[in-house]
Amino acid sequence: MSSRDNSKIIEPRIPQGCYTHSAMKYTVKKGDTFYSIATEHKLEPRELILSSTHIQNPSYLIPGDVLCIPKQVKLCTFLHPTQKLPKKSYAVIANLNGITCIANLPSFKKDRKIYNSYYCYAIGLNNHKSVKLSQISTNPSIWIGEIKDIALQPHIRIVISVNKGDEPSNPPGDLVLFESR
Repeated sequence: MSSRDNSKIIEPRIPQGCYTHSAMKYTVKKGDTFYSIATEHKLEPRELILSSTHIQNPSYLIPGDVLCIPKQVKLCTFLHPTQKLPKKSYAVIANLNGITCIANLPSFKKDRKIYNSYYCYAIGLNNHKSVKLSQISTNPSIWIGEIKDIALQPHIRIVISVNKGDEPSNPPGDLVLFESR
């Protein structure tokens, strides 16, 4: 039996589909690396790795592998309500030097102590960050907070919750009011 008969031919890895946040598929050429492909598309290698989870070992690419190239993220977007809220309630996130969360939500009534703080969470695959929202206006009731040292990425879920205490609860908080999709 020849060594050729014992060798395995590795077929290119092709995703069943790319997530909706992926703009295009890229076919790997000889000499490509995650770093070179990410640089070519103005991405961090981590972003490319996270959007191409069908490649188990990012250090090993073969010509013909297909990667999912993520879209560039919007600078500002509205979050979707998950609860019935007062008519003029809304939440917006901006991607400026971190993630800025802005929401038009009711003020807390002093006699109602069920919930007493709003939090914005950025929930990633392996970690999360949060910020307590501060009220900057009462009419309308505007709340704002900034999560530093993080950028809005397709794999990060943004949630605005109302919590029972002044400290952040485990994500996604006690009662989710808005979330990214």
